[in-house]
Amino acid sequence: MPESPSKPPLNVNTNAFTFLFMVILSFVCATILSLLASALSKPQEVAKDLDRSKEMMKAARIIGYKGNFQLVEKQTITPAKYEQGGILVPTQEIVLPSRNDILDVYNLRLKPFLVDAQGNTTTFEKAQIDMQKYLTDYKKTGYYKEPLKLIYKILPNPQNAAEIKDLENKPPVGYVIPVNGFGLWGPIYGYLAIEPDGNTIIGISWYEHIETPGLGAGIGEEYWQTQFPGKHIFQANPDGKTDFMSAPIGIVVVRGKVTEVLGDNPKALSAVDGMAGATLTGNGVTQAYRDVFTAYKPFLQKIHDQHIKSKE
Repeated sequence: MPESPSKPPLNVNTNAFTFLFMVILSFVCATILSLLASALSKPQEVAKDLDRSKEMMKAARIIGYKGNFQLVEKQTITPAKYEQGGILVPTQEIVLPSRNDILDVYNLRLKPFLVDAQGNTTTFEKAQIDMQKYLTDYKKTGYYKEPLKLIYKILPNPQNAAEIKDLENKPPVGYVIPVNGFGLWGPIYGYLAIEPDGNTIIGISWYEHIETPGLGAGIGEEYWQTQFPGKHIFQANPDGKTDFMSAPIGIVVVRGKVTEVLGDNPKALSAVDGMAGATLTGNGVTQAYRDVFTAYKPFLQKIHDQHIKSKE
């Protein structure tokens, strides 16, 4: 029986083979990267949600700049630790909370709702709006531009398990407003927490920006953010009185130091020091606060009036 002719050996040195090898290799790499991106997308989104939750609680001063829980009463700050259910209790040491602890306290004490252009409030359920879709769709453009604007209640720290069950019926100890605008190099995103009087700042955070390190990036640093607690967003008249119907609204980042620029002028209570070499970033922050607070002004006026009545 005659032998079948043998196949010629594969020539791996041809251009065609090299091209085929590169195509296959590229396909395999693309497939692996696609699978990795898909596998990591959920953990990345969870990490972003956790970071936003922490930054919101930083503005509300539930979390301090060292990353620990804290209790604030009359500007006295006491380190706190997590107890089961989300109760925070004083401690003498800095205890860093776990991811689950942070999310428990966030879900317990920060409650989102919606505000219309007249300052009336509603819930996502009553407005028949999918909350997750809303949060995703308007994060970049700004919630303050929407007919129904996002805001969060800050509920008090419960003292026991019984209070946890009834916590949502307790009066809020403040509100958190999402803030966004443009710095020198791009968009900036943050939060500002305000007391129930609708005027006094509890705290702020700027959690996402691409400003210049050592200059405009200072908006995300403790040394600059600690200027804000106690400042007023409704600017006072020269006589020190505030007309909440007509007063300009916002926090002004001055060029230089407030003490040198405004001295003892009542407007100093609505201003903070600028950052050396970052005038344009400061201008962007000023404009962001002005734009956002103007949109929320009817709501802020309403809660201010309610606060005054509650004191009578």
